[in-house]
Amino acid sequence: MKKKKQSEKKYKKRRIYTLIIGVVLLVIILSGILILGTSKKESYYVPSSRHEQVRSTIIEDSETLGWIQVQGTDIDYPVVYETTQVYIGLKDYLWLSNQYIEGNNRIAIYGHNIKNVSSEPLIRDKDHVRFEQLMSFVYYDFAKENLYIQYSQNGKDELYKIYAIGFYDRYDDDGSFLEEKEEIKEYIDSVKKNSIYDYQIDVNENDFLISLLTCTRFFGSTEKTTFKIDARKVRNDEKIDKYGVQKNKNYDILSLE
Repeated sequence: MKKKKQSEKKYKKRRIYTLIIGVVLLVIILSGILILGTSKKESYYVPSSRHEQVRSTIIEDSETLGWIQVQGTDIDYPVVYETTQVYIGLKDYLWLSNQYIEGNNRIAIYGHNIKNVSSEPLIRDKDHVRFEQLMSFVYYDFAKENLYIQYSQNGKDELYKIYAIGFYDRYDDDGSFLEEKEEIKEYIDSVKKNSIYDYQIDVNENDFLISLLTCTRFFGSTEKTTFKIDARKVRNDEKIDKYGVQKNKNYDILSLE
């Protein structure tokens, strides 16, 4: 009888140990799935450092300020101050027309579009340079998959989420910085209203903004000859994920489908 009781105790202990091991394994497996899922979600766009390129790139008659990359495109160029030589030059760089001052919360980056100005722009053509591949974003299937801009400056690789894309007349945006909160809010509202897409992200006057501008002849040579993409800086602890994009009534005027 004593041996039987000892045997029962050992059996119960083994069951308890087995149960504990099972629970531990289950926790490990679930944690692994959660970590992998989170990692996959947060790596929708992975920054690629351009610190060394900013430091080592020398542009005659100007100064290298940063480096721009745009998801889904081959845009991967230095950004410099605009000068006459920069504007008419044939090298692959982009420029700021206004000097950035610490405390301002918007920068506007310009680049030439020479080969991709028609009403049927090409998507990521191998011969495109400068900002010619920005026109890929007029196509909804492209825009909904490519949501991020990276701007490297001051030793940081910073990501921006696109929140508006639209066509403008030539002098609608002079690239100036925004300072007053109300002015910033008005700017955000105006570009969202003009956008051909509705992006499902929040943007407000406390965000740091970036604009990419290039020329186009999508509607001819006299109206809406500027194509612009607006984005806001990824906030602290914000996930780098895929967010929603929908066509709106402004998209219908493009007559692409």
